[in-house]
Amino acid sequence: MKLIPQSLKVYKQKSIFVKMLFLFNLFILVAVLTFGYVSYTQSFSLLVEEVVKSNNKYIEQARDNIDKTLRSLDDLSFQISLHSQVRRALYLSEATWDRDQLLFLDIIKYLKSVKLSNILISDIWIQFYRYPTVVNYESKYNNEYYYQNIYQTDQKINWQNNRSSHHGFISIGRFKTSSYGVSSSNITFVRTVPLSEIKPTGALYLTINTDDFSGMVQRVSDPYPAFIYTVDANGEVLFNSRIRSEQDELINSVKEAITGEVRKIDQQEGYLNTTIDGRSYQIVFTSSNVNDWKYISIVPTAFITEKASKIREFTLVAAMICLAGGLIMSYFLTNRIYRPINKIVSYISLFARKQAEGQDHLKEDELDFIDRIINYVYYENQSLRDSFEKNLPSLRQKFLYDLIEGRVSSANLEGLTNELQMEFNYDSFQIIVFETVDFSLEDRISPYYHNILEIIDGMAAGADGSDEAHMAVKSIRKRNDKIISLLNLDHSSPKPEIIHDFIRRVTTYFEQEHGRTFTVGIGNIHRSVEEVPLSYVEALSALQYKIVKGEGSVIFVDEVGKMPERSFIYSIETEKHIINCVKTGNKTALHQHLLALWGENLKEGGLSPEIIANLFQALAGTAIRTIYEVQSTTGEIFGDSFDLYKEVNLYARLQDKKEFIERIFGSISEWIQQKKQGQNTSLFNQIQEYVENNYHLDLSLTILGENIGLSPSYLSSIFKETTGMNFVDYINTRRVEQAKIMLRKTNETVVEISDKVGFTNSNTFIRVFKRHEGITPGQFRQMRMKEDS
Repeated sequence: MKLIPQSLKVYKQKSIFVKMLFLFNLFILVAVLTFGYVSYTQSFSLLVEEVVKSNNKYIEQARDNIDKTLRSLDDLSFQISLHSQVRRALYLSEATWDRDQLLFLDIIKYLKSVKLSNILISDIWIQFYRYPTVVNYESKYNNEYYYQNIYQTDQKINWQNNRSSHHGFISIGRFKTSSYGVSSSNITFVRTVPLSEIKPTGALYLTINTDDFSGMVQRVSDPYPAFIYTVDANGEVLFNSRIRSEQDELINSVKEAITGEVRKIDQQEGYLNTTIDGRSYQIVFTSSNVNDWKYISIVPTAFITEKASKIREFTLVAAMICLAGGLIMSYFLTNRIYRPINKIVSYISLFARKQAEGQDHLKEDELDFIDRIINYVYYENQSLRDSFEKNLPSLRQKFLYDLIEGRVSSANLEGLTNELQMEFNYDSFQIIVFETVDFSLEDRISPYYHNILEIIDGMAAGADGSDEAHMAVKSIRKRNDKIISLLNLDHSSPKPEIIHDFIRRVTTYFEQEHGRTFTVGIGNIHRSVEEVPLSYVEALSALQYKIVKGEGSVIFVDEVGKMPERSFIYSIETEKHIINCVKTGNKTALHQHLLALWGENLKEGGLSPEIIANLFQALAGTAIRTIYEVQSTTGEIFGDSFDLYKEVNLYARLQDKKEFIERIFGSISEWIQQKKQGQNTSLFNQIQEYVENNYHLDLSLTILGENIGLSPSYLSSIFKETTGMNFVDYINTRRVEQAKIMLRKTNETVVEISDKVGFTNSNTFIRVFKRHEGITPGQFRQMRMKEDS
């Protein structure tokens, strides 16, 4: 510590470092003490607040899960009340209800399907008020028999007391029940039906196992240590979370008292702290959004107190450790760190003493002093050249970019090349662009490091097989798919073969050694530096013709200019044929039309890249036109973000474009056929329902078409396509089936049965019956009577 006053004597300025060190240590000490005090005094209240927030959020999630389930059950009960067979049964009277047993059989099947498709439902039944009948998912019962022998509850309930007014889907309480000998704890729900009547004529009952509701409470995670339960408007407990510990057993024993405290508040949601039997509890509650249930979460205050005590102990220990560590660090920073800083200042002061003579620096502190000296050294040292050498490769790359983009003139070329140590010994320039095929320049071409640019530049030396060089090559990368090579050529001694040999050596090397392929575009030779960008544009133009000549080709700009210009061939008749093939699903004919279109337009060298692009844009337009003609959109078939015109342009290769167009037309055709099939199925279901309800009447395709709104001819084709038989045969089949039932179960004459099932006379009925069954109606009845006897 003696070093500090000595340092202050050496310098006639204030020591900024000493002040900074002391302030830093003071800040640490104040922060530690403040944090320790706040943490120690506020830990309990903060924990209580956090527990209340988390429990409130948890029971809201549990409430929302259960409310969602109750809404779905409400919707389901409403759908059941609207079911046609259920409504028919509700309107039957005491005198007529026992005449239509098939109706109740349909209701039983329907209730069974509802129960099987909803795993939450334990029991489901309908009680009819106009006649003493209960129908559940198994059978039809007398009221008294059902509630005495099939479905029993631990509490006595007057099920025979018919409800005089309508109400929605409500719960009537939790009961221990026995259904078909299986005991369980259930919550029972009821809805009066039908809603179209002023007074209900029946009631629909549903029961849900309380364990299922308990599972919904703990669906997200275990709310421990919170104990959650639910009560109805009367304060009766409906269900609760699982008992996990003795603590939960204790809370479970006092939940009735806690329920009373919550009901006194008379609020939909809230928080309270209460003490029962000498134990304090933190209580959070909220109410259901769909019924009168209330959800209550309880956490023992002792649990929070225990956690808070541990936090306080830890905070106290941590504060003491931090305090001791802060004092030690204060000494270390003051005595250890300042010593090398003091030496640095001394050395710099000796070095810069002469520069400081005659100047007034009395007001400088150490930081200002060091900053002044460092600036002086930085601007005076010789490290700039080292930096230049380090950045020389990047500067050369920048120069080549400027050259091909026209930012270099002949006047400053020599000076720039000398500074960058680059040699351009010849007077002509040419650009060659190597474009990658199915790989990126970022990919590793072998297990060993290879600088692709150095490899390409090195192949220029002796490209013609002689020792004398006639060109120099400088290459740069353009994005991840192009290498641009600048050739510096001797115009006075032209040798075109060296360019061909250079390209051959590059492409052969990468194909044989690394399995990589390039498409090569070659611009013209130009005499001046200012024309280098023109050669670059020509090379890029040549590359565009890869769609014509294929990827992996070597394309000179001169041969591109010689290609004949013509438009593509795509007649209106061809487009109509393609659209019709797509609509009808004739994939073979569609493929033939596309093959003919490719043959007419995509002969080698026949079209320019622009014309080929226009051809595929036209085909994309045909696809969109087909979609609009079937009254659909591209979003409905391919997705909202799909743009046909943009997608076809993403493919660079001609074969890829062709395959894309063929896939698009195939997808549209499949979608159209699936849509047709779905429409036919829906229409046939409508026809089938009408026939089922009216087969006993005088039916024909004309009458059916008037009721459904379609032409008889179209209905006939749909019927034949779906069932494989005509409409008359289908009607007669249904009538014969009903007649067989009546022949077995009634004593009515053949004439009476013939009239009831819809035949105009008994002779027609007998003829049709024999054609379907091989025997007459009378013979059929005799055979059944013998079998029964």
